[in-house]
Amino acid sequence: MKLTEIPEGEAVFIDANIFIYHFTGASEECKEFLKDCAKKRVTAFTATTVLLEVCHRLMAIEAVKLALVKPRQPSSYLQNNPSLVKKLSSYYTQVTNILSWNIRIIPPPVDILTKSQIYRQRFGMLTNDSLIPVYMEEANTLNLASADKLFLTLPTLRLYSPSDIHI
Repeated sequence: MKLTEIPEGEAVFIDANIFIYHFTGASEECKEFLKDCAKKRVTAFTATTVLLEVCHRLMAIEAVKLALVKPRQPSSYLQNNPSLVKKLSSYYTQVTNILSWNIRIIPPPVDILTKSQIYRQRFGMLTNDSLIPVYMEEANTLNLASADKLFLTLPTLRLYSPSDIHI
């Protein structure tokens, strides 16, 4: 289903790529959806680990944009050149803006490692992806805003994706 089709008043969990597509200008739908979250048209949730992933990815994107690193493996290069990391700051401003958009941030539950293992074993998900359904359970929602089609393998989940990705 399209990101624009989330019914008003529904609870929805937001994956990292929705924020990334918004901040990079790759999707007008993501931008509009996040405005809807800010206006409380939907009850929005995300997780601490999602925000950290967004932070990491935006840091790398900023470094590439400023031509501090090459697009190939920017994280490795930044890790080996901490002086370059010190030159970056817009990624942090972008991530902290999320905190003002009426999106509830869910901390990791104590048993997240155990609960997420079910999704890694049963559905072959990688670690960060396997955390999403656990957080969704914490948020008491089956609705997920994500561009990642791998979540279609989860039978009870309703995936809402942007249809206008411009990458």
